[in-house]
Amino acid sequence: MIIQKAQSEDLLLPISHSCLALSVSRSGYYEWLKRSEKILAENGESSDLIDQIQEIALEFPYYGYRRITAELQNRGYAVNHKRVLRLMRQEKLLCHKKKFKPVTTDSTHGLHQSILTF
Repeated sequence: MIIQKAQSEDLLLPISHSCLALSVSRSGYYEWLKRSEKILAENGESSDLIDQIQEIALEFPYYGYRRITAELQNRGYAVNHKRVLRLMRQEKLLCHKKKFKPVTTDSTHGLHQSILTF
């Protein structure tokens, strides 16, 4: 952002004047600054979180994102199920649920089919 560039070049212009000149509110600038720091911090944490998710997925191959979220919370991570789902989609770690097909015919019964003729 232009304001950050001006601050890094040691210009003696206060942030309030820079924001006024660019028609940006000071609170908006500081919110943007906090958001960019949060994103950088989150990227560092997500690599450790992805490693943990991969470890759990290898240990329990039939666990879905809900069970993995519960396991991560048991291991001390404060993580939301939506974040775990997003990371698992990115890493292609989602397990596919088997389709249930009920068995409706028992062909191995002991009765023989009799042929009826009329």
